[in-house]
Amino acid sequence: MTFIGLFLKSIFIMVLMVAIFLIGIVSFIYLRVKRMTKQFRNGSTNANRTNRRQQQNSAAGSTKRRSAEYDDGVVVEEELYDERSPRQANRKIFAKDEGEYVDFEEEK
Repeated sequence: MTFIGLFLKSIFIMVLMVAIFLIGIVSFIYLRVKRMTKQFRNGSTNANRTNRRQQQNSAAGSTKRRSAEYDDGVVVEEELYDERSPRQANRKIFAKDEGEYVDFEEEK
């Protein structure tokens, strides 16, 4: 009788441990999917916000906002200030008299 009671207790403990393990796996998968859907939703809304901000900022030419989301879910937004005029910001880097044209010749 003692052997049967001990056997039933061990089976009960094993079933309980398996149940806890399965619940842990299911909750991990659920939280992972939930975080991914949240990231997907925020990504699409942030893209729309970014497009609107870029259109507004292209008219002003002075302030841009940038946001980044890290793996732990922290969203960081920072503002970038450009004190140059839009004309100066969009100018070419090299002057016309700088550099030279070189013919490309393929070596064999």
